[in-house]
Amino acid sequence: MSRNRWLFGILGLTLVAMLVALGAAMRSTAIASPLLQVTPTATQVITSTATITATTIVTTTPTETVTPTTTPTPGPVGRPFWSFAVKFVCGEQPADQAGQPIPGEPAVKPGNYATEINIHNPHYVGPVQIRRKALLLVDHGSPVARAPQTAAPQAFSPLFALPDDGATMEDCNSIWALLNPGTPPPSPLPLTIGYLVIVSPANLDVVAVTTATTSTTNLEPAGIAVETVAVEGKHVLIPATAFPDGVLPRDQEFTNE
Repeated sequence: MSRNRWLFGILGLTLVAMLVALGAAMRSTAIASPLLQVTPTATQVITSTATITATTIVTTTPTETVTPTTTPTPGPVGRPFWSFAVKFVCGEQPADQAGQPIPGEPAVKPGNYATEINIHNPHYVGPVQIRRKALLLVDHGSPVARAPQTAAPQAFSPLFALPDDGATMEDCNSIWALLNPGTPPPSPLPLTIGYLVIVSPANLDVVAVTTATTSTTNLEPAGIAVETVAVEGKHVLIPATAFPDGVLPRDQEFTNE
């Protein structure tokens, strides 16, 4: 019996020793392995003591609008004139030239022509200053402005005063003098065809009378053809630079009627 108690005592001590060894082994493993360690959780309290407000300041730089400076192109300085373009036919158209037949057709049929132009100022506002010039289409019997050629512009004559209710006339001789200053007209006058342009600050009465007869070389009696045309004026703007002296009529001479 004593022997058994002694045996059980030894077994108990052995078991206790084993348990102590096992505990020590487990503690060593826990120290060596971080997975088995218990990490204390620290709770950090953050106290906000100030509020920071971020303000974005946007500065707008005003955009300057640049207006392009355009220099206006000066237009012609002038006034509205009344313009009368009067057709004239003056001089002799022979049946041939230097004994040779005229190829095709002449500008007008053989004969002798004359144009007389009447100009009347119907106003009572003082003298009206007018100007004139001639545009040649046929000169000395030869067409000089047959299409596509054109008549070269001529210079205007100096101012010419037409009194209240006054009248004047132009004819083949005055047109010749306008085109050939200082040269007397020959007889017969060579065939001359074109326009007499009359410009005036006021409306005028303009009437053209053209007569025609057979050639002066034909001694046989012949009749006379007469044509009368009242020429209507047109309002046109004419700058002062169109006149050789650059002078415009007085303001009170201009009329719109």
